[in-house]
Amino acid sequence: MSSAIEGLLQRRSLRSGVRRALDSGVGFYRTTWHVEHTAGTDVSERLAGDLIAWCREMLSRTHRPYGIDRATLALAVVGADGRQLASASYGPFRPAELYHPGSIEARARAMLQHWAGAAVFHSHAAPCLSVLLFSWGDLTRELLLTA
Repeated sequence: MSSAIEGLLQRRSLRSGVRRALDSGVGFYRTTWHVEHTAGTDVSERLAGDLIAWCREMLSRTHRPYGIDRATLALAVVGADGRQLASASYGPFRPAELYHPGSIEARARAMLQHWAGAAVFHSHAAPCLSVLLFSWGDLTRELLLTA
């Protein structure tokens, strides 16, 4: 990281602005899917399709000031008791990476398939796939507006 950026981040006013923005939920997009097991269907493929479609939709709504378009994606499988059974995160990445082979889409699909193969979705009753998408551009925009 360059010393200019480090100096900027060390300013108390910027740090407190970032904290306020994050605490108020700026840039965070969340959703949850209940994992339903249907005979003859691949639960990981169904979840992957829903996940990628949702990510693309949410990223189409984000702000990209000065070309800052990065996002971070976090996935967690959570049991009915609220205990985390598995998790993964990806990023920061550019939204276009959701459309390229070997990209975030392929990695997320592979992780969901791995969890299905490892019976993570079957290990507890009524698990959920919890998803968090964070837009670095939304945070940047908020900081620019409140500066």
